Amino acid sequence: MKNKTKIIIAFLVLSVLFIIFGFANRNKENAEIINVTEKTPFTNEKISIKDTVNTTELPLQQEKVATLEINEVSYQTSIINGTSVYDFMNKLRTENKINFKEKTYLGLGKFIEEINGIKSDGDKYWIYYVNNKKASIGVSNYKINPGDVVSWKYEKDIY
Repeated sequence: MKNKTKIIIAFLVLSVLFIIFGFANRNKENAEIINVTEKTPFTNEKISIKDTVNTTELPLQQEKVATLEINEVSYQTSIINGTSVYDFMNKLRTENKINFKEKTYLGLGKFIEEINGIKSDGDKYWIYYVNNKKASIGVSNYKINPGDVVSWKYEKDIY
């Protein structure tokens, strides 16, 4: 009985190791080049055969461009899928393309109070649209994708 238990445990350990090493070899980052040197059957010359082995790679999130419009002036920068409007704008700010001021409200996120020197005045506010649709959630929660156009308009907010 003890021998059977040892055999089963050894089999399980070997199976797990086989699975782990099998996946590790399958997920290499780059293709490998295999060099094979053989002698030809009729001469004593050596020939070299090179072949590329394709390996499975996980897709990378590639950065693509999104556009920000402020009063019909366009700015572009690269983003990845799921970037918030705030992070997108902040990236443009760090690139010195735009300037803005925000206020953070606990539980609500960020509210844009001023863009490029124009402040909300109590009558007009900065209201943003994504792909020509008025946004219904705050800039720190709205996720955009490459190719999206975020437009800021200085207007009266009509609820």
